[in-house]
Amino acid sequence: MSDFPDLTPRQQDLIARLPASTRALSEEMDIATTTVEGHREAIQEKGVELAYDRGANQWFLDDERAPKLRRISTKHKNTKTREANELIEAEESVLLRRLKRSEPLTTPPRAEPSHETFCCVLGDLHFGDLVETDDGRVVYDIEQARDAVETFGEQALKIREMQSELVDFDDCYVFLLGDIATGMAVYEGQHRDIHAHLADQVTESVGVLDQLLRTLADHFETVQVRAVLGNHGTDRASSARGANTDLIVYRWLDDVLRRAGVDNINIEIAESTHHLNTTVRDWRVHVRHGQDGQRHVDKTAASGRDWRGWRDAHRFDIALRGHWHDPSVDYVLNRYPVITAPSPKPGSEFIERMGHPDVSQRKHLGWVFGTSDDRRTTFEYLIDDQ
Repeated sequence: MSDFPDLTPRQQDLIARLPASTRALSEEMDIATTTVEGHREAIQEKGVELAYDRGANQWFLDDERAPKLRRISTKHKNTKTREANELIEAEESVLLRRLKRSEPLTTPPRAEPSHETFCCVLGDLHFGDLVETDDGRVVYDIEQARDAVETFGEQALKIREMQSELVDFDDCYVFLLGDIATGMAVYEGQHRDIHAHLADQVTESVGVLDQLLRTLADHFETVQVRAVLGNHGTDRASSARGANTDLIVYRWLDDVLRRAGVDNINIEIAESTHHLNTTVRDWRVHVRHGQDGQRHVDKTAASGRDWRGWRDAHRFDIALRGHWHDPSVDYVLNRYPVITAPSPKPGSEFIERMGHPDVSQRKHLGWVFGTSDDRRTTFEYLIDDQ
C-alpha cells in the first residue's frame, strides 16, 4: 500500500512490541487481553498486515512497510519522556523567569450586601490524554478536552442568566484545581495514554482557558481566578519546586491576559503547594487538588481524620477539591461543604481496575455555585455535556 496508516499511540506501542503473544502484550502494556485483541483488529482494519505464528504462539508484523512502521512506533515509545523532560526544563528556566518579572493582574472583587458571587469550578482537564475503547475508538483527546471547556463556559453563562432573574451577581470566581495538562512521565507507561507532547498540552489548555476567562470577563465586573497545582504537573520525583506543568499553564495564561490588556481579571496561584486559602464574601474557601487525601470525605475513619484535621488547620467555611474525577458534595461535621469537581475525561482501564468503572452516559464537566453574605452556597449546578 502507498498510503501510510494513521495509527493511534497505543496501536503504535503494540507494533513496537511485536512479535509477542496476546498475553505478553496484555502484561507489557498493562491492558486486558480483550483490549489487545481490539487494538490488533483495528490495526489490521487500517491495512497493516499482522500474522500469527501458531507454533510460537506469537503475532508478528508481516507488512512490506515493516521497517518504517517500526521506526515510527519505536520513536513514539522511546522519545516522548526525554522530549518532555527537555521541554519542561526549558520552559521553567525561560518562560517562568520571564513571567516572574512582569506585574501580575490585580483587580479587587466587589461585594454588595444584597448581591451574590458566581463561582465556577474546573479541574482535571488532562489536556493531552488519550482514552480509547476496546476497539480503538477515541473517546477523549485534546480536541474533546477543548470542547469540554467551551461547553462548560456556555452552560455556566446560561445558568448565570437564569439565576440573574432572582439575584444580582457582583463578581465571578473561577477555581482551577490542577491537572490541567496531563504531563508526560507522571507514571510508568504514560506514553501509551497520551497523544500530545507537553508543548501542545500547554498551548491548547492556555488557549481555551484564555477564551473562557475573557468570555466571563465580558459578563461580570471582575473575574477572580484561584489556581492550585495538580499531581500530574510534576513529571518526576526529583523535580525542583516550581518545575510544574500546571504552573507553566497558569503563568502563561496570566501573561496572555495581561498582554491583551484585560484589566478586570485577577489571578492568584498556589505556586509551591497543592492547596490555597482565599476569601469569597468573607467566607474562607480552602482549595486543594486532593491527591493527598482519601476518596471519601468525612465518611470513614481515615477520611474523617484528614478532613477534620484540614478544617482545624485552615478554618475553612467551604472546601473545593479535584483529583478523584467523581463529582460530589459532602459535608465535614455536617456543616462545612466540600465540593469535589469532576473530570471530563472518561474513566480509563486504570480506574476500572481500582473497582470504579465509568458507566456514565453524560460527561460531567464542572460545578457552578453561588455564595452570598448569609449562606455559604445558595445554589449548586453540576454541568455536563448535554
